[in-house]
Amino acid sequence: MTLLFGGPVFLSGDSSAGRTESHGSASLDFEALAMKHVEKGFKAGYAPHVDLDDHVQVKEARAAFERAGVTIAEVQCWNNLLDPDPLVRSANLEATVRAIALADELGAVCALNTAGSFAAESLNHHDPRNFGREAFDAAVETARHLIDEAKPQRTKFAFEVLAMHVTDGPETMEQLVEAVDRPAFAVHVDIVNWVSSPRRYWFNGDLIRETVARLGPHIVAAHAKDIVMEDNCDTVRLEEVSPGHGQIDYPTYLSALAGLPQSVTLLMEHLDTEADYDAAAEFIRGEARNANVSL
Repeated sequence: MTLLFGGPVFLSGDSSAGRTESHGSASLDFEALAMKHVEKGFKAGYAPHVDLDDHVQVKEARAAFERAGVTIAEVQCWNNLLDPDPLVRSANLEATVRAIALADELGAVCALNTAGSFAAESLNHHDPRNFGREAFDAAVETARHLIDEAKPQRTKFAFEVLAMHVTDGPETMEQLVEAVDRPAFAVHVDIVNWVSSPRRYWFNGDLIRETVARLGPHIVAAHAKDIVMEDNCDTVRLEEVSPGHGQIDYPTYLSALAGLPQSVTLLMEHLDTEADYDAAAEFIRGEARNANVSL
């Protein structure tokens, strides 16, 4: 099927989102926003920042993107679903339920949050308990709770995969999909987030192929980034970079996702400026042409 490629677009007042910040424009000019995606040649984009309770805004945003032929790929909600404070965790769960409900109303492909960390500081802090049975069971319970509360009819819920969480590889994700056992639970792929060792760095094409082999029918969306490993040092130091400036095997990545029977959205993220996104898009489109993949 077709890969639906896109990324952030910028209207007046918009700025780039960083880590743990939700992508998507704050503009309420949904027609201009949708057409900006078209001008960039994007077939998919992030959900605009609209309020679930503002039914007029939600309806207008969905209609504008539909008229433009642009798929809303994902609604992002970044908080810690394993926060050790029960009151904070409850509030985070409720916010994620609302994100799923918003995605459903917008007709988005998925709503996205991380599985969370047992560390109190933030969702990205490390904790050894994140890899144990307790974390796996909590992820299963969390996904079921969110889906059963939100009851999405069109959208899916997915965990953003991260190396410091229980979602640290395709094998664990395959086990999670089976354990959650909900049709609305899907897989969001971010290969960069799974490159956590020199072996995975140099042979990420194998990682991509394993991901699709294990999870293919459940993959609905993906992120496009890149990664470099520092050379001439005794420890493993990895840094996220713009597509084309790292080691990710983009021909394999694009071909594997495009080879799935269902359409998959592929969005860029974490770059600093609109010009950076334009350069990254040019690189990815070039790799797609070389791999005979339609974007």
